[in-house]
Order: sequence, then C-alpha cells, then structure tokens
Amino acid sequence: MKPDASAADVRQQLVDAIRMLARADIVDHSGHGSARRDGDSFYINSAASARRTLTTDDIVTLDLDGNLVEGSARPPFEFHIHSEIYRVRPDVHAVMHTHPRWSTFLTMVGAPYSAVYAQGALLGAIPVLDSPLSVNTRPIGERVAATLGAGPAVLLKSHGAVIVGSDIVECFALAAYLEENAYRQYMAMQIGKPYVFSDAEQQAFRERLWTPTLFRKTWDHYRSKL
Repeated sequence: MKPDASAADVRQQLVDAIRMLARADIVDHSGHGSARRDGDSFYINSAASARRTLTTDDIVTLDLDGNLVEGSARPPFEFHIHSEIYRVRPDVHAVMHTHPRWSTFLTMVGAPYSAVYAQGALLGAIPVLDSPLSVNTRPIGERVAATLGAGPAVLLKSHGAVIVGSDIVECFALAAYLEENAYRQYMAMQIGKPYVFSDAEQQAFRERLWTPTLFRKTWDHYRSKL
C-alpha cells in the first residue's frame, strides 16, 4: 500500500479494478486481485464474491500464510499466487490473476505472446508456467513467482495470467494491455503472420509509454464504463 493512501481508498480502488476487469471479460467468476497492505499482509477479494458487483465488504485481509487478518469470508484457493509474489517482490503492490480468453488461446497451442501493439510491448516477452493446474499450494505459488521473475506478467498454460504492478492502476492497465495485444495477435494470425515489433521498437515503446499518465488514462477510460 502506498504510504499516502488510506486503507479504505486502497480497498475501493481494488474493488474498482476487479469490477472493470470483470466487465471487460478479463476476470471471470473465479478471478481475483489483491493489493499489498504492508510487508506481511494483503487485501484480496473473497472466493464467493460476484466480481462484476464487488463491494469493499467482499475484501478480506490475509497474511502471507493465508490466515485471515480482517474479515471472515473464505479467500480464493489460489491466494498462494499473491502471497508468494509478495514474499519475493517488494516492488509489487498489486497482483491480478485473470482468466483472459485471447491470451489463454495462445498458451493452449504453444504460440508465444508477441508484441504486435504499442502498449502490449510494455509487457516484454512473457514467460509461461507449463501447467494448467490450480495454484492452490505454496509450492505451486512459488513456481509462479519464480517463473514471473522480475517481470510484469506470467501466463499459466491453458489457465490464465498473472499480472503485477507497483500500484493497482499500473497493474490494471498492464492486464488490459496484455489481453488487447493477445486479441490483436490472435486475429492477425487468422489472416497471416503478424508483424512483431523488433527489440529496438519494443524498447522505444517502453521508454515512451511506461508512464503513470498513460496508466491513469487507461484506468479512466475503463472507469467511465462502470
């Protein structure tokens, strides 16, 4: 949690992010998002909550071992995704586990995510965890965190994606860019071989576009549809 943000503000922003991703069909009925509370705990939506109509009452607080700190509702079984990333990435303050259609299609056939769209280049080469299984134990959560490494995202084969950010707005925007890029890549593949940005072009996009201003504009665009 950023030091200038109240707990109530962070919880509301997390709710907004999950609702927007749900309405964009990036988070489904079992996706989840979290925000770091402090070095030892994080906020996350409860397992039974309706993602499209989420409220702050649906947010619980867990420690890194999955114990409830605040709230009484059961957290998602895959909370290990979040806890294990927070353990090893002090720079990460938000995590989204999404079940996006287009990027999951790519992992189903072994097609690598390729930058074909300017904002999509911000994610770089996204690694893939070669398992479709639920991340419902600490060892599998550790595998997700290790596969993610220092990057902003990891794809889970035939399962979904995990995106991280320095704050909720950044994390949300990257989740949206990942799926938009995958959609454009998939659709171009139906016609022919898509043009993939060169390493130099991708670097140029990252240097120019990785800004809080762009992330906020993306957030505001989706926020206007709530």
